[in-house]
Amino acid sequence: MAAFDDIIGSIGEEAMMRAYDGISLEDFGKPREDLDNRVMSCEEQRLNLAFYARAAYEHVGWRGFSAENRNGFKAAVETLYNNIDKPRRQGDFMAEAAEKTAKFIEDRHFMLGMGGGKAFAGGGKKEKRAVGSNFGYRKEMPDGMKILGEEYRTDRNGETYPLWKIGEMKSPAGEDLLVVSIPNLTDKNDYESWKGFIETFDRAYLENKDKWEKGRIILDVRGNGGGEDKPIDHVAKRLYGNLVNTYKRCEIKDTAVSNAFLHRHGAYKPRNYERDGLTAEKLVKRKNFSGEDRVLFDETAVYYPFNDKGGYHGRIDVLIDRGVGSSAESAYTSFYHHPNVRYVGENSAGMQQCTQGSFAMLCGYLMRVGVTKLTYWDKEGENIEVKGHKPDVDCRGKDAFEAVLQMPRDEGRILGFREKNEPVKGREVFTAYDPKAAADPRKAYYAKYLEPALARVEEENKLERNKVLAEAVDRKLKAKGSDGTGGENGRETETAPEKRSRATAAAAEKRGSETAGISFRRQGAAAKAGKQGRGWPKGAGGRVGCSALRQRSATATKWR
Repeated sequence: MAAFDDIIGSIGEEAMMRAYDGISLEDFGKPREDLDNRVMSCEEQRLNLAFYARAAYEHVGWRGFSAENRNGFKAAVETLYNNIDKPRRQGDFMAEAAEKTAKFIEDRHFMLGMGGGKAFAGGGKKEKRAVGSNFGYRKEMPDGMKILGEEYRTDRNGETYPLWKIGEMKSPAGEDLLVVSIPNLTDKNDYESWKGFIETFDRAYLENKDKWEKGRIILDVRGNGGGEDKPIDHVAKRLYGNLVNTYKRCEIKDTAVSNAFLHRHGAYKPRNYERDGLTAEKLVKRKNFSGEDRVLFDETAVYYPFNDKGGYHGRIDVLIDRGVGSSAESAYTSFYHHPNVRYVGENSAGMQQCTQGSFAMLCGYLMRVGVTKLTYWDKEGENIEVKGHKPDVDCRGKDAFEAVLQMPRDEGRILGFREKNEPVKGREVFTAYDPKAAADPRKAYYAKYLEPALARVEEENKLERNKVLAEAVDRKLKAKGSDGTGGENGRETETAPEKRSRATAAAAEKRGSETAGISFRRQGAAAKAGKQGRGWPKGAGGRVGCSALRQRSATATKWR
């Protein structure tokens, strides 16, 4: 019976990092009967399950998943693998595999995509939305509502949908309300693409600021699944009177395979990085990997505080639901830093913290795996994936818009500022906002920022590798004794960890600087402590040969 470590160790790094033909993110949704109806042999089933399992294991958030979910994923993979006993239709086998395992991956962006748009996402099935539809979809407006501007788009099926809508009205209590509805985003984040929205909002807000400070502003993002968040960002900055705080840190899983997945992120599409003056030849060639989680960006040195002079001091109600995901969840994290914000509705989707690499599996199906992890300043904790951001007022079973119209002005509202999870004293910066300027760089989305950070990590790993090799040589010389005769007699004094370190050093010297998957810090600690590092299962990180698996006579077959 093959254990999980055997299974993911049965497929080598070369096979994991190779590019395969199949479904891309751009053509996902098209019928692919050629893939779905293909018959997979038992060997092919094991191979693709091993690929899928190891890809999930390479997820940047894997070590942060709960022990229950990690163990649940491993057990499900083992059961599937060990019960393969006959050829099966590819669509049926992979659907069963994803259905039984994806729910354990704490990332709703994680996905196995099949023909015809059939997909299995991480975190299991979402709860049904239970706080009504976005105001922008309303056909009948409330009494007294005056529409100030709106915009619609047409999808590829010819269906018309609302992009945004802005209006003003009176509440039943007589308050002046500015209603801003953003049910959908696009893939554009420049001024021209959102000019209509920006000009309409600025005209309504800036010319009547005192009016809204005595009343309320309602921002409705219910059902917004993400895209480029320019309009949300614009409203946040106007009301904040400053730039806003996006993520504070960005981490990667520093392995060769995860690095390969990172380069399947949209930032590494030639049309994107060439726009920033990069070429394929200029991209960092990674060779040294620590096997650990590494910080690429740490933005905590600068914090943009609320501008007491230019910011909005009135009440803000943000309407959220289980459909609010990805960059649309910035409606939570951006407005978190405004005073007097109240979130109404239900938990958001919980799919904000990881950016994804998308690639075809060996069998041609699409996989999407987290390659960078983002953390924020809010006090909820570092992991809201799958759980989502909590509202201040949970109104499940009621329409959130109708609920905020009827509820008292400050019911459930946190007056003043919310608590942050890191001190900001001494880091405050005030900066003027120009809506026509390029959007604030979310560095994890651009190769021009990723590349210098990866180069730094590569250099640090190289220095650490050289340090480990030097220490191994030093131990070897000491083992020979003061007369320098050492030889085999000298080696008899070596401890087991020293022998492993000497062997690792010799292997590293033989293959140059290729050290994919080896954690130098763990290796050095292991040599000193007299035990093996615990970060990687045997056979999963080194070369394709995987001698550890052969020694254990594992039942899993090795694919190169």
